[in-house]
Amino acid sequence: MTAKPPIQDPRIKNSKHLLRELAEQRGLAGLLHGDATASFGERYRMRQQLDEAARQKNLETIIRQAHELCGSDVGGEPDPDWLSHFLTLAENIRHAAMQQFWASILSREIAQPGRCSVQALTCLRRMTQKDALLLQKASALSCHFGDDNLRLFLGYRQKGLWQGLRQQKLSPGKYRLPYAGLMQLFELGLLHQTELESGELNTANPLTLILGERRLQLSPRRRGIRLLYYRFSGIGNELAALMTEAAPKEYITDVLELLAPLGQLEQTENGA
Repeated sequence: MTAKPPIQDPRIKNSKHLLRELAEQRGLAGLLHGDATASFGERYRMRQQLDEAARQKNLETIIRQAHELCGSDVGGEPDPDWLSHFLTLAENIRHAAMQQFWASILSREIAQPGRCSVQALTCLRRMTQKDALLLQKASALSCHFGDDNLRLFLGYRQKGLWQGLRQQKLSPGKYRLPYAGLMQLFELGLLHQTELESGELNTANPLTLILGERRLQLSPRRRGIRLLYYRFSGIGNELAALMTEAAPKEYITDVLELLAPLGQLEQTENGA
């Protein structure tokens, strides 16, 4: 009995087929067709038209998605220079997920003008889809305490009279943010590369730490405790605030288990 050849997924293409398809989409397949009748100049003009049509499609897609995200609340007109800069940068965004992200930025800027700076837009334009996903993971793990600046909490360091220096840390890689991803966020200027530590926690005044939708309040039992973290840059703060991914439940559980031995730990829903 003759075995039937395996059925090949039509979505799987060899490299020659894929390159030809990409070249045709961008108007660059002239020399791949031996019988091309149009001159180089004509093909160049055709490619310009294709590029301009693609940019128009990109912008209209982003505008439509932003319109769907806008609510019925009173909004405001963005700064004209900001809007011009936004459109210039966004017209070359082809990836569907990135288009959705740019649409969310525009809808939020209309709801609250001045929320996203031109510098943040410029940084975002340099980012790939992979970079945006890394920032989204970092944002989901972020918290703030003492002020509104976002921090990537790492753990704590405790110096005791009899126990010496004790340190406990979490690994961001456990929550799908590997060290290579952190390095990329450092290079993009979204996170400061230096690992920082807070001032010594006051045993008389509880520390309030905001982690996503949770408000944690820690009353340390002993002195000498300092929290360890990476700090988001100014632009990193802006862009991370636009992300919507929630903190992983496993991460929240691990943070609670890490902090619980340090003193009395209470948690409530943020805003409760």
